Amino acid sequence: MKHMKKLLSCLLAVLMVAALCVPALAADSPKNVFGIENYVALGDSIATGLNDNTGTNQDAYGSWENGYTVKLAEMLGLIDENTESYVPDGYDEVYYTSPNDGGFHSWAFPAMRTREILHQVDADYNYEMDDFAYLWLDNGELNEKLGDVGAMIRKDIANADLITLNIGSNDVLLSQLRNTAWQIDDPDNGLTSGMIVDLVKSKIGFGDAPTLPDGFDENKIVAQFLAKFLPNVMKGYHEFLTNIPKIIKAIRAQNSTAQIVVLGIFNPLHYSLSLTDGKLPITLGEMIDGVMLPMNVALKDICALNGCTYVDIVDVPCDGSMHPTNEGYVEIANRIYDKLKVIRADKTFEDTQELSTEFQAAINWAVERGIVEGTSETTFSPNDICTRAQIVSFLWRMAGQPEPESEVGFEDVAADAYYAKAVAWAAENGITTGVTSSKFCPDQTCTRAQIVTFLYRFDQKFNPDAKQSKLDLSTKFHDVALSAYYFAPVAWAVKNGITTGVSSVLFAPLQGCTRAEAVTFLFRYAN
Repeated sequence: MKHMKKLLSCLLAVLMVAALCVPALAADSPKNVFGIENYVALGDSIATGLNDNTGTNQDAYGSWENGYTVKLAEMLGLIDENTESYVPDGYDEVYYTSPNDGGFHSWAFPAMRTREILHQVDADYNYEMDDFAYLWLDNGELNEKLGDVGAMIRKDIANADLITLNIGSNDVLLSQLRNTAWQIDDPDNGLTSGMIVDLVKSKIGFGDAPTLPDGFDENKIVAQFLAKFLPNVMKGYHEFLTNIPKIIKAIRAQNSTAQIVVLGIFNPLHYSLSLTDGKLPITLGEMIDGVMLPMNVALKDICALNGCTYVDIVDVPCDGSMHPTNEGYVEIANRIYDKLKVIRADKTFEDTQELSTEFQAAINWAVERGIVEGTSETTFSPNDICTRAQIVSFLWRMAGQPEPESEVGFEDVAADAYYAKAVAWAAENGITTGVTSSKFCPDQTCTRAQIVTFLYRFDQKFNPDAKQSKLDLSTKFHDVALSAYYFAPVAWAVKNGITTGVSSVLFAPLQGCTRAEAVTFLFRYAN
């Protein structure tokens, strides 16, 4: 008996020691908190982590430890410091890196523009190389090989839980810098485009001025450059506006549920010196901001329309190579991480099994996207009536939880309320005007007329095609008067298949909107 007690004591001690050595449960890791198992990064040199610390392009992927994409993947528990990068067969390491194993795949490389991203994500896009692509993107016949790996990229996109995208700076800056230099160079007399680029960079604090051939005056070259550069920037701006919606729609067509995080346009000249040595009352950086700020505004609207999350990076610190510093990359990763939503595993709630297939699809879609949660682990409460605060919150989350630019202005919405940011965002974008000028009435029942009106105003604000399309001002519903404030929203919702009414002739505008109805309206709109 004594021996048995000693044996049990030793066994207990061993078990206690072993318990202390066991790592934390998987449920405690960030990866499982968010439910993100597969992360795909798309973008340019910022997505690769390029900066002063990575040296030349020949070892650009020394940035493996520095870039925001890798930092984010580590924060999500998808990779660690021991994860090795790999390069697909036939590709130069400068441009492609992605782990062999695990849930992180990077398809970003330096000098990318929206046209190259579109070539990655859309198999039908007619991509043609220009002089800029041949100069910067033709390493190892890269672009000719893009078609070979396009299916790999699109397969990764289809399987992703999270996709990050940063693109646009090269559309308006790097490619136009080089294009402008080609327009005014004079190689026959020794003035190369490279000299012009170096001269411009030296004027704004990036590097030393080159020695120009005899007979060339740097001030005249700068004047020539400015005269052609800004019109070229505008060409890049219009190409960006054309391509970016196509990129996001192509990604969404392959993956309707993944979180898509889109970074704002990074302006490396934001804090730059004057190109004209102070002779003009504005710096080149401020000039470029005049283009990039509208780009970012457009990008925010496009994100809201397509259920993407927008993250601003205009104030991220820049290094001497016109890229974010190491601290800047960490800041970008943190900002993305703070915006991520928890992804729920596909599940069937006990109280939704008798609903129609469309209702169940809408509920699963909304839960997976983090737009709404169940009322318990096993129930969704589809017939519960929604409040105005809840509906605005659903819409805000569908838009990617954009940060409001102002504080909430209603006296009955506390600053620390869960719906405060949603209401502030909705108010500043004209989605809601409140019940009065000072009250929002967050706990008041949201009617079917109100949710359709919120959604209609959302579309008017963020859909660039909305104001161009003519609305058929007619509805089949007998209970929707022509003079009602919600007449146009209901007519719009009918035209776009968002509502079919509670019967063939009734919409029930004053009836409270249920949770199942709310997510179905959003689901039909988004799809």
